Parts: sequence; structure tokens; C-alpha cells
Amino acid sequence: MSDDAVFFGALGSGSSGNAFVIEYQDEAIIIDQGFSRKELLKRMECAGFAAEKLSAALLTHEHSDHCRGSRVFCDALELPLYTTSKTARYLSLHGTLPKQVRAFEPGTEFTHGSFTVKSFSISHDAVDPVGFHISCGNIRIGIATDFGYAPEHIRRELRGCDALVLESNYDREMLMNSSRRIELKRRIFGVRGHLGNSDSGELLPDLISENTKLLLLAHISSECNTPELVKNNCCNVLKQLDLIGKLKFDILQQDIPSERFMLPVCQER
Repeated sequence: MSDDAVFFGALGSGSSGNAFVIEYQDEAIIIDQGFSRKELLKRMECAGFAAEKLSAALLTHEHSDHCRGSRVFCDALELPLYTTSKTARYLSLHGTLPKQVRAFEPGTEFTHGSFTVKSFSISHDAVDPVGFHISCGNIRIGIATDFGYAPEHIRRELRGCDALVLESNYDREMLMNSSRRIELKRRIFGVRGHLGNSDSGELLPDLISENTKLLLLAHISSECNTPELVKNNCCNVLKQLDLIGKLKFDILQQDIPSERFMLPVCQER
């Protein structure tokens, strides 16, 4: 029953578009809108999420694979867009800011309906990028992609979440051997770039706890990574932690929405 569970899913994740939906009871929010309005609606229907339940949109940063549909989608559905003041200013200058905007500063916490959202700064080559720690019922969901390293404040926000979305963008050997320009390789490797498979593997033991029910590995490079490499890396970590079969994990795809994951709300927690 939706009254005692949170539903969560990805509409797609990768360098060509990112979007996530959290639904609780009769309300839902969408995090990032990296596809066109038409495509977002199509993917929501495919994943089993009702667009009429949406009451707000959140945006992590201004790169097109995260905000491509933000203005048109939010305006069409009359949704407020929560984003940082600096990101809102950037979108306004480029004519891509929705009509309804609720700006916040990184590190602040705010409430929208049933959802409590804690934002936190991340290290990426964007104007003012953030990740989110979102609570509803007593379920906590951490979302962090597009960042080059994880200092303690990021680890603190992601640690022990019921559901965790974590970037595992590239395989170092594949990236080094790719035909990409050296400047791009340095950007991706850098502290304002992306997390690779080994980076996410090193982070997981610090982030996963007995509360963690769902782990989603995101923003997989189509050129410099493979789902098999990501899966093997994650399985090795889970095996070391004796967590094989004790939590669900999935590798998010660019072209296909994930399943609509159910996270039961435990009344006595």
C-alpha cells in the first residue's frame, strides 16, 4: 500500500539525461529533469509514476543532462523548482528558469509537503552543485552524482540512508585508454569531475549500514565503463561486508527507467 511505503525510481541516468522520482502517499517530487517534457512524462508512465502526483521539482545543477527539461516541464505542470540561488541566476541569464522558483543556499534544509530536503555542496565543475538527503515517512534517501571526491560532510549526509544513489561513472583503465582529449580526462579524474568505480567502491563501506535497503549506482559512462565492471566492483564490496543478498542493488541505465522500488515505512523505527 502506498500509505505505508515510499516509492522511488530513476527515469534514466547517464551523460545524456538524469531524473529521479520519489512518491509518498498522494504526493511526489522529481529530482533533476534531464530529459524533454515529453520524454519525462513518457518515462514516468513507463516506470509507474503518476505525473499528477508531482508537487515540486528539485535541481542539483545546471548541466544540460540534469536540467534540459526543467523550464518547460515545470511550467507545463505548474511545479516550483527548488535550486540554489546561484543556479537560479544562471538559468535566468540563459532563459531556462521556470516561472516558479524557490531558491535555497547549499547546506540548508527545507520542507515541501511530506518531504524534508537537506541539501549539501558537492565538488563538480558547475555553478553551485548540490546533492540531496530527502526524508519522507521515516525513509531516508541520499542522492549524489557528479562529484569528484567525498569529504566528510558528503559522507555524513549519505551515511546510513535507506536508499542510496551513488555515482560510479568510469573505469580508470578504460578512460585512460579512450580517445578522449587529455584535458577531458583530467577534468573527469579531478576533484571537480566524477567518481570512478574504484572511488565508489572505497566509499561504500563508509556509507552502507544495516538501515540500507537499496543501492543504485548511477551516471555510468557509455564510453568508459560497462555495467559488468560496475556490478563486479559493487559485488566485491558487498561480499567483503557480508551484504550479498541482504540489500538490493541495481545499475541505472540511460535509456530505460529503473523499476519502481518500494521502501516500506517501519512504524517502530
